[in-house]
Amino acid sequence: KVEAVSAEAVLAHANARPLTNEAPHSAGASRPRPRASEMAPAQATTSDLEASAPRQHALVTTILGGEDSRRSHWAQAGVVCSWGVAYIMVSASLIAYNKYLITPGRFPYSVPLVFIHATFCSVLALVLLLCCPSLFPSLTDRINKITVDRSVVLGGALPIAILFSGQLALSNTAYLHSSVAFIQMMKEANLALVYTLSLVAALERFHWRNAWILVCIIMATSLTIHGELHFSWTGFSLQGTSQLFESSKIVLQAMLLSSRGKKLDAMTYVLLVMPLCAVVLGVLLWSLIFVWPNEHLATPTQAELIAWAPHLFLNACVAFALNVVIALFVKSSSAVAFILAGICKDAMIVMSGVFLFHEIISGIQAVGFALQLLLILVYTLAKTFPDYFEQGVIPGLMASLFGIKMAPAAASPLKPSKDYGAVDEGSGSGASAAPKQLTQ
Repeated sequence: KVEAVSAEAVLAHANARPLTNEAPHSAGASRPRPRASEMAPAQATTSDLEASAPRQHALVTTILGGEDSRRSHWAQAGVVCSWGVAYIMVSASLIAYNKYLITPGRFPYSVPLVFIHATFCSVLALVLLLCCPSLFPSLTDRINKITVDRSVVLGGALPIAILFSGQLALSNTAYLHSSVAFIQMMKEANLALVYTLSLVAALERFHWRNAWILVCIIMATSLTIHGELHFSWTGFSLQGTSQLFESSKIVLQAMLLSSRGKKLDAMTYVLLVMPLCAVVLGVLLWSLIFVWPNEHLATPTQAELIAWAPHLFLNACVAFALNVVIALFVKSSSAVAFILAGICKDAMIVMSGVFLFHEIISGIQAVGFALQLLLILVYTLAKTFPDYFEQGVIPGLMASLFGIKMAPAAASPLKPSKDYGAVDEGSGSGASAAPKQLTQ
């Protein structure tokens, strides 16, 4: 096409009459030879068209490449949203299913239930390692591979498994005495517990901004507790003890694994910790049957196990599916997406308690829970992107959520560069980084 256009331009220029007042030459008259200046436009036009061909090709390539990039971006966003929705739905489904089972008249036995979960997840994780090793980068990837030796198992995984087992047993037992919504609202205070224990263990440095946000979270949590219409001291004590186990487990993960560079992906964490949890829960179950029977940690009969076997199998499948979904969601999403999905998951769990189990939430609890979610969002974003929040909360939210960054203010020479403590924010080595790296 460029060659044709160039030829047409040359012919058009050759046949064009000069724009002068001179009369046209007769047929027999000799035609004057055109000057070089008159031929310049035709030559320039031809060379310009020939030179524009690569530019036109580059423009077309850029447009097509931009369209492919946009399609790839939307496809990636669709994948992240799909795994995020799956993470929210499966998490809420497992909590609701556990509450359905752990009810008087059904299967109110938390220790056997979590023992089944731990055993089932251990076996399927091993099968999945053989079938799809890419889901276990901490064990199969040449760069991120870790060596599972005695120090990792006995010095890291076993203490975590003991705390994890206590957390699972106590939190599920609390469903016998308190509502799903109330227990989930209590769990939102875990951030304050983890931060406090991390300061004691010198894994975090003190920061006034974080301290004030956590104080506000504690105040919002107190509103949810005060507004509980069917408060139970037994349920409150069981859930509070479970949260101490969970917070200690998170801090211990940072101390024993993350601080040594043993950063585990979600499925490797399941494969490493869940078999040890099954052993710990098996010992506890044996002691509850033969040594120390307890009314709060009762055990089922063989007839009850057989009667509820289909539900127990399906419930264990949901528990394992949650681990797989978490692994795939963390792999494909960003930190902001994971944080927002966690906030939506907490809200969905509370809503499931209201709509599925007809639990009643007071107005004070609704206000307190909304404040909890907002403050947790601010806190987790501030921990993940500390540089964005140097100018304040509002600029930090605009930068981390919408990518709108304000011009940095001039640094004050009197402002200290650091507060006191052991670990800088955003370094990824503190306890706040552990829940994302080591999650179940």
